[in-house]
Amino acid sequence: MAGKHPLYPIPPARPLYRFAATGLSASMWFFLMYRAKQDGPALLGWKHPWDH
Repeated sequence: MAGKHPLYPIPPARPLYRFAATGLSASMWFFLMYRAKQDGPALLGWKHPWDH
């Protein structure tokens, strides 16, 4: 069954798509780390959100 895939060999992605995918994934991780910094203790139960 090897080699029977209709897209075999897979064509390379255009540079614009690779750059866009890298940029979007990096911004997703930056946003997740920022939110973890802001809401991490409340999410893990170390601090209640209503405590000041």
